[in-house]
Amino acid sequence: MTSSPGISADEAREAIDKVAARLRDPEAVATPGTRADSLAAGHPGVALLFTTLAADQGDDARTVAHAHLAAAIRAEGGLHTTGLYSGTAAVALAARLAATGPDAYLSLLTTLTPRIAEAAVGRARQLRTAHAEGTGVPAHLYDAVSGTAGLARLLLVLDPRGPALRECLEALVDLAEPVTTAHGTLPGWWAAGGPGVDGSSAEYPRGHLNLGLAHGIPGPLAVLALAHEQGVGVAGQEEAVARFAGWLVARRSEDSHGPYWPMVLRAEDELDGSTPPAPATRAAWCYGSPGVARALFLAGRALDEPAWREAAARSLHVVLDRPASSRALEGPGLCHGTAGLLHIAARMAYDLDDAQLAAQLPALATEVRDALDGPCEPGFLEGAAGAALALHTYAEARPSTQLPYWDAALLLT
Repeated sequence: MTSSPGISADEAREAIDKVAARLRDPEAVATPGTRADSLAAGHPGVALLFTTLAADQGDDARTVAHAHLAAAIRAEGGLHTTGLYSGTAAVALAARLAATGPDAYLSLLTTLTPRIAEAAVGRARQLRTAHAEGTGVPAHLYDAVSGTAGLARLLLVLDPRGPALRECLEALVDLAEPVTTAHGTLPGWWAAGGPGVDGSSAEYPRGHLNLGLAHGIPGPLAVLALAHEQGVGVAGQEEAVARFAGWLVARRSEDSHGPYWPMVLRAEDELDGSTPPAPATRAAWCYGSPGVARALFLAGRALDEPAWREAAARSLHVVLDRPASSRALEGPGLCHGTAGLLHIAARMAYDLDDAQLAAQLPALATEVRDALDGPCEPGFLEGAAGAALALHTYAEARPSTQLPYWDAALLLT
């Protein structure tokens, strides 16, 4: 792997400043049809950008972050909690990261945290019931965006010693136990329908197993590993991390470039013990090797398993060895765009002290910067705010020592 040309850190900062200038005014960020309290596309995600910039720019950026938080709180219909990316959870995450001391946003967080804990316990109990019934576990009950994993990550920030987090972790550990289904014995997070649908489909007549960080088992793996590192644990947690990580390592596909992870695995193939050839999926946060690699790296770091860390590093090298045109990325965003790959590659390069990975970052940063010159929505997950945050990680050229950090929203730290 050789060094690639690309923009400098200063040029990345110029691009970030342009995005920040566009997103300063909460009124300008409002998008018809988008909830103001959405972390994905509303004000909380934009607040994360200005909170991050405040470390360098001081009170001016912090004031803008506060304005976006205030706009989120005024969301039409009031705040609700259906997962990490909406309502009370989204606002609480943004407020907690914006807090500059123990008293900052204290009243808001004191009000929201019990509501989030109650919602998380409800979601965890739904997950445990679905798992026990053996009729399939919908991704929204356990995933990073709407499910138990995302809410558990937030509780690890807000109330790490509370009973709600414990219930969430216990529900995620349950997923490590196989389930007996009408088709045979399958992993505990088996879904009875096709990806993104409740019912069966011609392609997935016996259901599927999701391998994406956003909606699959890497999300619970990442949260359980992060909780372990933070000294928060429940019975069976280490065993669950080992089972999830081992399963992912064994389910890699391979082509002429090297190993990669598909988006999903059909239940038929899991029952047969086969991993049939499949085209490499998008190389993104939501699905594909980058997100899986980060979760596997976190597991390897938490349990001190060098083989998992090495598998994670190897798969990310393979992603960057592939022609850029084969990565199937869409736009500059964090979710399924180039920013997600840039940020994960930067995180991994810094954590692994990997010069080869670091050498690829300028070219990825250039792709993100250039994509921002075209039409781009303002939000965090698929828009300009998230892309600017990834450029910020690149421009800083060092791992953040601030915990929690904005990429906790992606279950990357």
